[in-house]
Amino acid sequence: MKIKRYKKIQEYVMENNISQEESQKIVIERPSEIVIFTDENNNIGGSLHLWHNRPDYNGRKTSYIGNVNIHEKYRKNEEQLFNKVFEELKKEGIEIIIGPLNGTTWNTYRYVTEKGSRRQFLLEPWNEDYSVSLFEKLGFKPLAGYISTVMEGMDSDGRRNLNKKIEKLKKFDYYKDIKVESAENKDLLTVLNKVYDLTVEAFKNNFLYSELEREIFLKMYMSYEDKIIKKFFKMLYLGDELIGYVFGIPDYAELGYKGKIDTIILKTIAVSPIYNGKGMGYILINSLVEEAEKEGYENVIYALMHESNVSKNIGLLLGNMLRKYTLFIKEL
Repeated sequence: MKIKRYKKIQEYVMENNISQEESQKIVIERPSEIVIFTDENNNIGGSLHLWHNRPDYNGRKTSYIGNVNIHEKYRKNEEQLFNKVFEELKKEGIEIIIGPLNGTTWNTYRYVTEKGSRRQFLLEPWNEDYSVSLFEKLGFKPLAGYISTVMEGMDSDGRRNLNKKIEKLKKFDYYKDIKVESAENKDLLTVLNKVYDLTVEAFKNNFLYSELEREIFLKMYMSYEDKIIKKFFKMLYLGDELIGYVFGIPDYAELGYKGKIDTIILKTIAVSPIYNGKGMGYILINSLVEEAEKEGYENVIYALMHESNVSKNIGLLLGNMLRKYTLFIKEL
């Protein structure tokens, strides 16, 4: 098979018959280059995206790899193709490859490495076992681990643990000045503009974080507009100051195999760093869980938490292990 590197993305778009969905994905993810593998008849047998000019990892020049796809009929000695690409990147000064990571942690990243028995939930990264095996054959090593947990049933140990946390928080003086508002009856674009600065502040110290321009942030969330139920978008105020928010979304994937939706996904939770350690995350989660329970939902998924973050401890306190994910690294 032959290798072709498109460093001008528009050239890739013009030369290949890509779908509108892929085109929109490229606009949001903005890869530095797209690499395709073609057979003797110029059929595309696989591809990958690369993002250069990423923040150095441990002082070493770093690129990200993502959207790796090898069609099943071409899965033979494919590691030779990847190694040729990696050799070229090394000659160009790249020292570290991290992936799968589609440019920024705002986009899709990580491979599922322990699937468990529950089906894929909405917006969850998903992959064949082959993808993990390929990365391992190519010499990638685990860099970071992530988990999702699930609280099954509103009368579960997780729900009782949450209630206990809230009762303890009610004893603090600041609790009386706390209020939670939903985005219901508010313009979604206005709400997103309001939480953007808080989001940047809350996540700026996260692992491999890179700032996302306001325009792309808005475009990303507005792309889910038809799926967002605004009563599950909760904002937390201390007095008049916006200090946190939580974003939940129904697991629409359940419709395909259950015919109904009984699970809400806690997709994003952000709290101003000034208020870390004061239980604000529990207050936000509780407001979402109460709303979900009122609307007839039975389960809550706490999605995609870094294993070293405080959120992991919250997730395991309130739910049981659902899935594990891994981000990988390779030295060139």
